[in-house]
Amino acid sequence: MINYKVTIRYTAKWEYGDVMKKDLIIKALKLRDVGFTTADIAEELNISVDTALYLVLNGEKLLKEPEKQIEKDKNIDIYVEWDNVKISSKRLKNIALIMCDMLKDVEFDTVIGISTGGVPLATLISEEMDKNFSIYIPKKHLHSKDSSTGFIGHNYPSTEGKGVVVVDDVMTSGNTMKETIKYLKNIGVPKKAVVIIDKSGIKEIDGVPIKALFRVGTVELEK
Repeated sequence: MINYKVTIRYTAKWEYGDVMKKDLIIKALKLRDVGFTTADIAEELNISVDTALYLVLNGEKLLKEPEKQIEKDKNIDIYVEWDNVKISSKRLKNIALIMCDMLKDVEFDTVIGISTGGVPLATLISEEMDKNFSIYIPKKHLHSKDSSTGFIGHNYPSTEGKGVVVVDDVMTSGNTMKETIKYLKNIGVPKKAVVIIDKSGIKEIDGVPIKALFRVGTVELEK
């Protein structure tokens, strides 16, 4: 049996008593410096866009006061680190096999990976289940700020009128998944979406069930 440990770190609601993690700040600043947008940083680090923006704007100041308890009124956000899984194709394949099992009751033609985190998973699933493979590029990855939606990769089989399933690694707010399903409903028939980690708590979008290997939430405890 393979056991995967999901590390959960609290990275927001910087109220008195919570300690900022330096490694997360450093990662956010490095991504900013190489040209990542705030949305891209949020996706890369599996945090909300609000958290990413706060780190980008305040990172240098926070690093000058390491481990200092910082008072700031924000909602809880959770940073899920699963690098030890996604750096290994063998480990990713095992995750993909679990997703295949979750899709065995669905009749579909094409598995669509949301760029970028869902692409390797969708590739492995399509191979295992002998289905067509395609990519959805969300609007947050497009250079044009005027784009109202993303698009399906042009070099892949057409999904017009086809039954499709959507795959992603982490669903944070659910906005990208909502955008993807809305787009697909105009050209095909989305049957189900599967993610590794869901932070949004959304179980259905416009009639399309959302299944997750792990659902992450917070529990408020009285002091």
